[in-house]
Amino acid sequence: MRQLPPLNALRSFEAAARHSSMSRAAEELFFNHGAISRQIRALEEFMGVALFQRAHRRVVLTEAGETLFSAASAALDLLAAGTSQVKAASRSRTIVVSCLATFTMRWLIPRLYRFKGLHRDVEVRLSASDQPFDFMLDGIDVAIRVGRPPWPAGTKTTPLLVERTGPVCSPGLWSPGGAEARPDLSQFERLHTHTRPLAWSYWLESQGLSEIDPQAGQYFEHYYFLIESALAGLGFAVCPEVLVAGDLASGRLIAPFGFAPDGQSYYISQPATHVSDARTNGFVDWVLAEARGETGRE
Repeated sequence: MRQLPPLNALRSFEAAARHSSMSRAAEELFFNHGAISRQIRALEEFMGVALFQRAHRRVVLTEAGETLFSAASAALDLLAAGTSQVKAASRSRTIVVSCLATFTMRWLIPRLYRFKGLHRDVEVRLSASDQPFDFMLDGIDVAIRVGRPPWPAGTKTTPLLVERTGPVCSPGLWSPGGAEARPDLSQFERLHTHTRPLAWSYWLESQGLSEIDPQAGQYFEHYYFLIESALAGLGFAVCPEVLVAGDLASGRLIAPFGFAPDGQSYYISQPATHVSDARTNGFVDWVLAEARGETGRE
């Protein structure tokens, strides 16, 4: 029976040793500094020996640490290579895409038939997530997220769409006309989502509307619940334009204040080490063309 150290701790140790920094290891692995430190302490307790000497803003391997680092690097490289081979063999025609749930439902899925028309032999599997991603550990080829630079390390990342947000509502709740060019938002229910609890705060601040309570109103667990609630006439919701474009075009929603950039962008990422993968590149190029409106329309 193999006597193995805690593998998550070993991975944190290898990254910290490679960078000579726990902070840079935390950035690479999407952990915080404290989590990396705790895992390395647990590994040192398991080994019964110190692996690092702590210096100012960096860590230096002890003799025991050098020995373990050499073995850990070789083992992780071998595991990564084997994982890539197995994934490539089992998913040679499959692209696994990790994407924000509401963006998947309202932007990506309605367009996928066009990709299938161009690439009938490629299967696209969708995985909904808004969490930090690791291509190898999560078993994904492409990730679509929203945020601001700097983009995740070790990726080839391209901005996809600039996010523009603004309050929307059902025309049954408020319709423009008469002397009131825009609604008095203080007189209406304001709808929120737990996934973006500060959306109203940011938008109201950008408009100089400090007299309106940004936290008051009804909260929903997911963004698609928020949009459906606005469609049902329950109140006003601050939404990204890209997620409600179809409802605006059909007249199911209106945006009395219009939309303005909020400083974030949707972006698409793939592993920097796999940029020669024609299958993944083809999907990424298609998504970028869709975002620019350059693909054919029926």
